Amino acid sequence: MRLKTAQQWVKQDWKKSKPVDEKTEILFMLEELGEFAEMIRKTEGHKDRKELKVDLEKELGDLLICLATLANRHGVDLEQAFLKCKKKIEKRHQQGF
Repeated sequence: MRLKTAQQWVKQDWKKSKPVDEKTEILFMLEELGEFAEMIRKTEGHKDRKELKVDLEKELGDLLICLATLANRHGVDLEQAFLKCKKKIEKRHQQGF
């Protein structure tokens, strides 16, 4: 699935839910980021690698949904935002640090 398609799906799916304000959306994202950080911390423990990969994928998916939700709120095309950022980074790497 392309990023643009995923972002559109998030937009359509939110129409089925009760709207939340931007502060709540950001808090959701921070919560998901914390859960992702917890999974990373567990890599140093004894968690089964296969189970950990599933957890990391879930948390990154949740973060992507949050990011798409915020982008939709502000009319930002994530695919275009990524491409602009990619171009900037590539230019920086060509020039050296």
